[in-house]
Amino acid sequence: MKRFDTDDQPVDRRKIGIAEYAVVTDETVLITSGLGSCLGIVLYDPRNTVSGLIHVMLPTVDQARDSTPAKFVDTGIPLLVDEMEAAGADRDAMEARIVGGSEMIQFTSGGDSIGSRNIALAEQLLDEYGIEIVGSDIGGGHGRSIRFDPAAGALTIRTADEETRTI
Repeated sequence: MKRFDTDDQPVDRRKIGIAEYAVVTDETVLITSGLGSCLGIVLYDPRNTVSGLIHVMLPTVDQARDSTPAKFVDTGIPLLVDEMEAAGADRDAMEARIVGGSEMIQFTSGGDSIGSRNIALAEQLLDEYGIEIVGSDIGGGHGRSIRFDPAAGALTIRTADEETRTI
């Protein structure tokens, strides 16, 4: 089913689930929901119009039974960067936005929650890749859903209590 923007123009949308990602080279809107301690990481190369969104759940693949790369920060970010470059993105032009990492689950390891470990590792890896984080909405105690519109270069965040903001 086609969705329409405010100018009644058709807009394609792509929903990304947990442990999934997508890379697009057009104006397809990328969306994901259910970001609690998970992170939604958007990479965008405005120069080459390549966009990507990944919904990672845990910091590292270490000791995991399921090694789906998009499920983990440590394997998901390299996967997304590689796929974006394969689609024509230039790493030097990429910018990042990260959302999520809430304190939703009371499980901790060494005093750090899953959400805070997801955030710390994502920030570290993006820094190592030389990709600037241009916007974030992280931490806290609430869930989020996001919608990235490549045509506007804007990420809209909706919280569980129906607040909306754009970065």
